[in-house]
Amino acid sequence: PEEFRAAAEAFGLAGLPWCGTMSFDTAGRTMMGMTSSDMVKMIDELDNPPLAFGANCGTGASDILRTVQGFVAQGTECPLISKGNAGIPKYVDGHIHYDGTPELMADYAVMARDSGARIIGGCCGTMPEHLTRMRDALDSRPRAERPTLEQITEALGGFSSASDGTGDAPAPERRSRGRRRRG
Repeated sequence: PEEFRAAAEAFGLAGLPWCGTMSFDTAGRTMMGMTSSDMVKMIDELDNPPLAFGANCGTGASDILRTVQGFVAQGTECPLISKGNAGIPKYVDGHIHYDGTPELMADYAVMARDSGARIIGGCCGTMPEHLTRMRDALDSRPRAERPTLEQITEALGGFSSASDGTGDAPAPERRSRGRRRRG
């Protein structure tokens, strides 16, 4: 949140418009424990709010749509951004590969639009083939009602966790990432 506030201040001092995203994990929270609800509240309190805000990276397509729907549930009027990863990273033959197909990303793009996102893209693992399919799907498929969580999981796969970061449960404790001692 501090970096987001600093960006708002810097762009304000420069007199420039800006957009900003944060990464939400599988529990629907940023690294610092911020929920989608917290982000909307922060945006509303900024002296220089962004032209658009949203979520990027962090999770697969279904999880990021749940975060977008969390923004919408707060009643924000600010345009929303959704830039999901092209699937989940997997280590195969010495390289990281993402398992999201161009077809899956096309479905993601349409569901992102129907969930309320106005700026839609991809993050890690997104290739030109994904973007082409996403654009084609957005151009050719009619707008629909906001998808339910069940419809999202049927089309894009299950959520990474039961938590969406919108409840009152405290953020999970972060484990120290200090170095291990070797005996």
